[in-house]
Parts: sequence; structure tokens; C-alpha cells
Amino acid sequence: MALLTDIRNNLAKAFGVFAALFIIYVVLDWGMDILGRRSRGRSEDDPIGVVNGEKITYKYFSEILRRTMENYKQQNGVDPDEETERQLRLQVWNQIIDEMLIQEEIKRLGLTVTDQEIRDIVQSQNPPEFLARQFRDSAGVFQREAYEQAMFDPQNKEAWIQVEDILREEQKRTKLQSILLASVQVSESEVRQKFIDQNTTLEADYVLFEANRFIPDSAITVTDRDLKKVYEERAEQFKSKESRKIKYVLFPIRPSSADSQSVFDEVNHLKEQITSGTLDFLEAANTYSEVPVNEAFFAHGELSRQKEDAVFNAPKGAIVGPIIDTDGCHLIKVIDFRQGTTEFVKVRHILLNTEPGADSVKVLEQAKDLMKQIRSGADFGELAKKYSQDYGSAAQGGSLGWAKKGMFVKPFEDAMFRTSVGQVTGPVRSQYGWHIIKVEGRDKREVKIAALTLKIKPSTETTDAIFKQAEDFVYIAKDEGFEKAAENSKYEVRETPEFTQEGYIPGIGANDIITSFAFNNKVGKISDPISIQQAYVVCTVSSIRKEGIRPFDEVKPALQSMALHNKKMEALYPQVEAFYKTLKPESDIISEAAAIPNVIAQKTGPFKPSAYPPGVGRDLKFIGTALGLNVGQISKPVDGTRGYYIIKLTSKTPFDSAQYKLLYKQIYQQLLQEKQNAFFTQWITSLRDKAEIKDNRLHFYR
Repeated sequence: MALLTDIRNNLAKAFGVFAALFIIYVVLDWGMDILGRRSRGRSEDDPIGVVNGEKITYKYFSEILRRTMENYKQQNGVDPDEETERQLRLQVWNQIIDEMLIQEEIKRLGLTVTDQEIRDIVQSQNPPEFLARQFRDSAGVFQREAYEQAMFDPQNKEAWIQVEDILREEQKRTKLQSILLASVQVSESEVRQKFIDQNTTLEADYVLFEANRFIPDSAITVTDRDLKKVYEERAEQFKSKESRKIKYVLFPIRPSSADSQSVFDEVNHLKEQITSGTLDFLEAANTYSEVPVNEAFFAHGELSRQKEDAVFNAPKGAIVGPIIDTDGCHLIKVIDFRQGTTEFVKVRHILLNTEPGADSVKVLEQAKDLMKQIRSGADFGELAKKYSQDYGSAAQGGSLGWAKKGMFVKPFEDAMFRTSVGQVTGPVRSQYGWHIIKVEGRDKREVKIAALTLKIKPSTETTDAIFKQAEDFVYIAKDEGFEKAAENSKYEVRETPEFTQEGYIPGIGANDIITSFAFNNKVGKISDPISIQQAYVVCTVSSIRKEGIRPFDEVKPALQSMALHNKKMEALYPQVEAFYKTLKPESDIISEAAAIPNVIAQKTGPFKPSAYPPGVGRDLKFIGTALGLNVGQISKPVDGTRGYYIIKLTSKTPFDSAQYKLLYKQIYQQLLQEKQNAFFTQWITSLRDKAEIKDNRLHFYR
């Protein structure tokens, strides 16, 4: 059975275009619940999807997913995280649908492969590589005799039956591929143009009469008739795909206080073992830390305030923590201190905003009064919380942490650096108002630390509780209505802009489950909870737009801009034409245009046809015109995206016939592959568009 095992292990490398995408060869006789994600009493034989009336069972889907996830782990050395798992589920879903649609087409076209065709392939002088590979010696030479012995060995009967099945499927796809791609051709002119785009360098002088520079908006009147004319002429530009809007409520998945306490207790237990001598800190950190241990020096301001205050106030060798911070729970060892070159000042302040006028005097008097209270023993931090209008620092008693020169505005910084530790100065005036400043420390030290970090993640219990909360909302919303239920439960309702079936969902991201729900349900339909990154979402379809031309009134602002530009170009053309008529073949167009106000006249510098000319940008008419000129030739006025160009080509790489002949086959194959891939993508997309696909994944996966 070694042959069969080797063949199975190499299936992924056996086939061409189609195989790389979605071939599934072995009929599966088993199934299982991936990661315990099946829910809501669904059976493994229930359909997770239906394609043109044919079911995809949960059992079948989950087995393909299991294999895909195992492959991911083998390739990456780790289990897929939640988001990666979601992407793998989408990949498997698309593969299965594509496979089913292709099998339908093979059946519809009546494509078959005879036993003789299979024998011819297997017994040919050049058998398929996935077979030949098993019979190459260390030098890579194919051992024909060993191959034929294995072919006729009764012990390999099962293996060869599967090989024949594989080859039969491959040949069906090869025949389908031949039919599909027979019409895909690459012309000699396409190859030539590609060569020119890649191997030609141009330089040009140009004069640009930019419409907005020459004709002010106030000089143009745009009527409804003008707008309707543009709308009719450019109707294709306003064609939109079918789109949806959804309203949704988010249920963020955040760690609970119990989750934080659990991690805190775990880190504290490790600390007890370290301080008792049972564990070495660095060994424990390298074993348990979920973030790589990195011994490094840090200056003030390079750590969070919680970590900074703890480690800079601890002696060398101390074990500090546990410290709960935004990035997890930390146990930190203070390894060493050294003197740096930069002085840092620890500072608090109280800010009183002021504006010019009589009120500024009152604000200054208030600042002076606060100074008196502080000198009389009032607590600076409490006054900051009560009076400071720098709301970012007021909640922390006015603390700005440690700062170095260049971090604050100059008046504040000057006062801060000339004030002694423990002293208060002010009022100090800056562009923001009046400041009262307290300096709490000065330091040039840098600290070397190593950290053991455990991330604080939502537990299964927390995630389940949040999911239950979302489910409860669904139940209420189906009874009371989506927005009423959200209002009563004090949940925020958000609405997306329009999005298409292939597109990104603004505010949510790419999520095929939500997209499938939105495009397969009517307005008002409410979803079950759907998992997105770090949250569950419950949504309802709020708007449906069918494919077609967007209404005139909806695109009126765009039409206004287009019509305005058109009329400016009409008004500008006589001036451009008059300048063009003054030019002679030998004219230096840049010098000739120097006397014209508002005109832009300059050189492009070198550029290729496939790139954007410097100073011009993405203007295909400019590039096409320049490419069609001979060196020294001046173009007629060219209506570009910004205005009218007059172009004089100053240099152009000569066409290299020998190089073209050398590269012809390579460019041809590149273009053919690109066109075939594009054709196949279009073909499979059209099959999907015409297919009746029912997506039940939402009922099986959170």
C-alpha cells in the first residue's frame, strides 16, 4: 500500500489549472463535528448548503474542512486561529460549490473518458508525473521496469483503481478546459503592444491648459438640460451592481472581570513559584509567556504608565507584578539600569482654556487662585480632576507622565524644565490657555527588563454568555421589531452604506456569511447571531437595490461636476487652438507657452507607457498620444482628464526587433495564461450567478 499512500500524498501536485483550485476526488464515508462547533440540534446529515437542488451535507463539508485545517497546521506549525478558521471555511465552501457546478457542466456536455483513454495515459512513454515521481531513482531517472511491475502487481490493484478514477476526473476536466479555452486567443498586435509597454521609455515636453485654472466656476452656467445630456451620454458610468444595506447591532466579545482575575491568579501563582526558588524567571518566561521574551533597555515613555511606574521604582533584580495592562497580564524582572543621554521630566498640569476678550482676565484670576490653594496645601491631583480642561489628563489628576524636550509647546516646555522637582509653577500662558505645572521627577535612567506575559482572552463561558445575549436580542427583535428592540435594550443600531455581493461591508469588513444573508433575504429579515472579529453581530436587511442605472436625482452632484468640466473645456478650446496654430515643427513649446498666465509647461522626465508620466498622472489619452508620436513631433490639442495638453515627444526607445523576436514566445504565453485565467474566473462566476445556491452555514457555525 506504499504506492497508494505516496499517490495520495501527492494528489495536490498532480493536476493543472482546475486541480489547483477545487478538485475533490474521494467520496467520503465519514464525517465529524469540527472543533465542536455544530449547534442548535443540527444533524450531520442536514444540508449546510444546496446547489441547484443538490445537497451539501454538514458531514461532507466538515470532513473537507477537517482535512484543510490539518493541512494548514502541517504547513504553518500552529492551529488556525478563529479568523483563519473562518477564512478556511469560506475557502472550502467555495471549492465545493465550484466543484459541483463544474460536475454539472461536465454532465451537461456529456463529457466521458473511456477505459482505453486511461490505459493509453498510464502505459504511455511519459506517464503522469504524480505516478512517475514514485519511480525515479536518486538521480531522477524514471525506472520504467519498476513502474510496469507495480502496474501489474495484484497487490496494487486498489491503488490503480484509485489512480484510474483520478485520471478519469482529470481527463474530464482537461476536455472541459479545451472546450472552454478554445476561443481564448492572443493576437500578434497584443504581444507587440505588451513588448512596447515593457521595453519603451518615453520623454516629452508638454503644455497643459488646465480647465479649472483658466475658467472659474462662476463663468459657467449649468442647466438641467446639460445634466440630462451628460446622464444620457454616460449612462454606463452610473450603472450599479445589485447592492444591499443592513442595519446591525454589535455584541463585542471582551474578557470579563472573572477572565482577568483568572489570568491574574495564574501569573501570581507563577510569581510565587519564582520567588520561592522553585522556578527560574527566564525559564518560566520562555516556557509560559505568550509573547516572545525580549531583554531590552527602555527609556521613560517607551512603556505603558502601569509598567513604567512599577519597574522604574523597583530595585535591580526585583520581580514586579502581576500588572494588568491593555496587552495582557505581566510579570516583569528588572534586570539592570543604565544612564541614558536624554533627560525626562515627570509632570502634571491644570489647563484653563481661554479666548481673547474680557473672559480671559477671569480665567487668569482663576488660575492665580488655584496657585494659592496649591501653595496652601490643596491636593494638586484633586484640583486637576475638578478644574482642568485638558480632559485627557484631568481624570488622571493632571498627569502627563514622563516627557522629553520637543514633546510639548515651547512655553510649557521651558517652564517644565526650569522647575525643580516637587515644585509648582504658573500660571504659564500657551496657545491652549493658562497652565499650572507641577514637576514630580527628573531622570535619565533606562531600565532593562524581561517580561512574562499572558494574554487576557474571553473564556468559553464569557463567549457563550455574549452569544446568549445576542440570541436573546434576536428573539425580542423578531417579536418587537429590530429598532424597537434595540431601543428598549439600549443597543446602538448602525447602518452600512450600500455594498455589493463581491464587496467589502463598510464598518464590518469582508464577511461572506453576512453577505450571503443580505443577498438571500427580504427587507426586514433578521439574522441569527453571526461571528465577526471579536464580536457577534445581529443584522437586518434595510435596503435592496437591483442592478441598473442609478436614478438621475441620485447622481446629480456627479453630473453637475461632469457638466461643469465639459462646458469649461468647450470654453477653453478656442484659446488652446489659437496657441497651437502659432507653433511650428521646430518650436520649443515650453518656451512658447512661458508668456501665457496659468499655463503649466514642463518636461515629463523618462516614463514607460505602463506607468504614470511624472506631473501628469493616470491620463491614458496623454500616454496613448505620446506613444503614437515620432520624436520631435508636436501633437494636436489632447483633451485629457484635467484639461488640454499639447505634447512634443523628445525621446523614445527604438523598437528592438531582435529582442522582440527573442521575447515573443514568453510574452505570448504570459498573455495567454492571463486571458485564460480571466476567462475561467468569468465563466465560474457566471455559473454561480445563474445557480440557485442556498447557504445554511449560519445555522451550523457561530
